[in-house]
Amino acid sequence: MTIPYLEDRALPASYYESVVGVRERYAPLKADASYDVCIVGAGLAGLQTAYALASRGVSVVLLEANRVGWGASGRNGGQVIPEFACGMPYLESTIGMPQAQRCYRLLIEGANEVARQVEALGIECEFRRGHLETAVTPQHAAPLKAWVGHAREHYGSTQRFIRREELGEHIQSNRYYGGILDMDGGHLDPLRYTLGLARGVVAQGGVIHEDSPLVAWHEASGVVVESSCAVVKAKTLILACNVGIDNLAGEAAKQLSRRILPVATWIIATAPLGAELASQLLPTRVAVADNRAALDYFRLSADNRLIFGGGASYLGDTSPDGHTEELRRNMRATFPALSDIRIDYTWGGILDATLSRAPNLGTLSDNVFHLLGFSGSGLVSTAVAGRAVAEAVTGNYENFQMFSRLPHRNFPGGRLLRGPLVSIAKTWVRTRDKLRIWGLNRS
Repeated sequence: MTIPYLEDRALPASYYESVVGVRERYAPLKADASYDVCIVGAGLAGLQTAYALASRGVSVVLLEANRVGWGASGRNGGQVIPEFACGMPYLESTIGMPQAQRCYRLLIEGANEVARQVEALGIECEFRRGHLETAVTPQHAAPLKAWVGHAREHYGSTQRFIRREELGEHIQSNRYYGGILDMDGGHLDPLRYTLGLARGVVAQGGVIHEDSPLVAWHEASGVVVESSCAVVKAKTLILACNVGIDNLAGEAAKQLSRRILPVATWIIATAPLGAELASQLLPTRVAVADNRAALDYFRLSADNRLIFGGGASYLGDTSPDGHTEELRRNMRATFPALSDIRIDYTWGGILDATLSRAPNLGTLSDNVFHLLGFSGSGLVSTAVAGRAVAEAVTGNYENFQMFSRLPHRNFPGGRLLRGPLVSIAKTWVRTRDKLRIWGLNRS
């Protein structure tokens, strides 16, 4: 399934774009060149890999079909969560507790790496520590409480379970029945962070070319990468184009695309609430996400707007048109005081989900690596994955091999039916959650 939305230069502007204003532009690839490593995709997966490689003295070029941060990297909710979307229990069951513990340490390091990059590169992206995962029913609260005890025992976690009667310290809403406070997590402006990381890659000697889509590649004394206007010769090719893999030709790209599902999601930004109201709603200004399958997630911006996201489409519905009212209803359910607040921005984006929701790191050959499938939790996990790939390219395969052992299956139904089949399954889960909430409201 080709995703024309990713190629549309007239997309509805996000709030983040309005803050950035005029951004840096990187010239298209015009002449043949040679590098140690060629990376396809200048989102966070590609940029984190490039930054790790360039800091190790490797010559690296990134080819981006659109602009830096054009996909989910520059459009997401800005939630910095040290997690893989599949969850730690999945990792425990697939690679065992010792390796899962190693993954957890890498995730904490990844969250700290994001903070370090923000400081070292002087990225003004409103980074702030503090994340709260909430439960909308008692049934959703039980696994959160159980996880905190398990995480303290097996992972040395510093997360805290917050009981319903204590949640008011962090969020003024009657909707939730408990939550996990994680001070290793936090939130930021994802577009400014992504653009700042791109500047960091260039400062380390890396090269970025926008408007330079990959046409084809073949292996010959390394890899020959054909863009629309020129050719790059490299020792190693890294595919970090995520949902863009659906737009690439060739059997190898098709093989990878069968293992991801493009998922559209949407976000609104309110008018500025004012400092007093913002502080009433979220006194400690933590980012919040609930733990339902169809979750809501939100945070405050520096100018006291509520950035509120949610909803998902697996059916190719990639336009944000018509989703403003849906998100407004969900926001009102959380914060009734915002019933009449103006919505200034609505935008959408597409993330790449795997069937297990675990990231997919691997190789197509000795010279071609890939990292994709961050499933909506990419701000920290791309830092972890990018470092693992960079280590492997420079000779240390330990972390990369650990991640490459995670099993990945194709989505059932092929390219035409994978979305509808997943949508049916998700609809059942959402209906179950809605019935539970309806039952609580009736009691």
